[in-house]
Amino acid sequence: MKTEAYFTFPRLASALCIAAWSALMTGCGDDDPNGATSASGGGSSASTSSGAGGDGGAGQGGAGQGGAGQGGAGATTSSASGTGGGDTSGDTIRFIGRFDTTKPEGPRFSWAGSAIVTRFSGTSLSVRFNDASTPDQSNYFQVVVDGQSKGVLEVNNQEDLYTVVEGLPDGEHDLLLHRRTEPLAGVTQLLEFVPEEGEALLPVPPAPERRIEIIGDSISAGYGIDGPDQNCPFTSETENNYLAYSALTGRLLGADTSIIAWSGRGVIRNYDDQAADTMPEIYGRTIADEAQPAWDFSSWVPQVVVINLGTNDFSINVPGDAQFRQPFTNGYAGLVETVREKYPEAFIFCTIGPMLSDGYPEGAQALTRARQYIGQVVEDRNADGDDRVRLLEFPAQSEANGYGCDWHPSAKTNELMAAQLAEAISEELGW
Repeated sequence: MKTEAYFTFPRLASALCIAAWSALMTGCGDDDPNGATSASGGGSSASTSSGAGGDGGAGQGGAGQGGAGQGGAGATTSSASGTGGGDTSGDTIRFIGRFDTTKPEGPRFSWAGSAIVTRFSGTSLSVRFNDASTPDQSNYFQVVVDGQSKGVLEVNNQEDLYTVVEGLPDGEHDLLLHRRTEPLAGVTQLLEFVPEEGEALLPVPPAPERRIEIIGDSISAGYGIDGPDQNCPFTSETENNYLAYSALTGRLLGADTSIIAWSGRGVIRNYDDQAADTMPEIYGRTIADEAQPAWDFSSWVPQVVVINLGTNDFSINVPGDAQFRQPFTNGYAGLVETVREKYPEAFIFCTIGPMLSDGYPEGAQALTRARQYIGQVVEDRNADGDDRVRLLEFPAQSEANGYGCDWHPSAKTNELMAAQLAEAISEELGW
């Protein structure tokens, strides 16, 4: 059995080549078309193919040597230049989303939608994780084999070796592990894949050229999608980013999608004025609740950025227009400016979420004001010559389509949102 484990790769103190472990071995060239030569945080170039009450706050949380005799299989991916494309021949593992690659034991990640792609031969595959979540709020992964969902993998701090899939027809198979849970469940670290005796990981297909980044809150994270109705509280078990509009849009368009979303977070104020960093304050992080390593924006450059924020700002005890309009528009405009600075050519969609309404909070006129405030930011950008910024409003969710936990969008509503967003992106970019 092959035994190439993550511990064999050197720790890099400052310059990291993103998302490709063999590139960490050979160094990064200055001819990287995406400039992925000076990252301080890890990165990725893998492919896979959030009513009333705000977005809920979601509980306000925030190896080596063959696996000790188990036989760890090769973590030997090579760089796709952080672009989602390029020559990936020989890559056996690819990553979607933000990964901290500064640890020699393996990459760490925490954002919902973070995903790992590999290819293997045989009938089964296991994986070794170091996971910080607890059994009462585990991390969950959608298991997708050869393009078909094969169930859900529950991961927590009680064990480290998991059977991902077994009983497959003998042969070659593609595997996607898509993290369904958001940062508050805890950080996950991939240590190694463990193929069955005599088998190995194989080169994965190249990643698509299309890339989307989504910045959001619980709606984008997938809060409560698997809940029976609006009356259930947050649990990591009912959170399902794989069925969230954010992930669905990427699959509809054949794009890699990086999802930067955390429940309860807003533009300038969080749900119920929660004392925690807002999304603009944590947008530059590789690991959601860790200030370092900072994310290297040059390592993975999307053609589309979607901002779906504001639901929490307008959730509870919303300040009056005179006190709130200018601070909110300044904060939102600042985030758009940051996105534009990081991605000069990207098309930016500023969206109005489906949970906003003028009926809740009572008297706040939340939907009307959010529409005005965000719309003004878009108008100002356009007037200043930035014609690659557009306002997109998701229709208010309806009872007919059901609700997820704490009044969050249901699976059906997320499907409708994804179809609307995918159509808008196709219209603007020709995808």
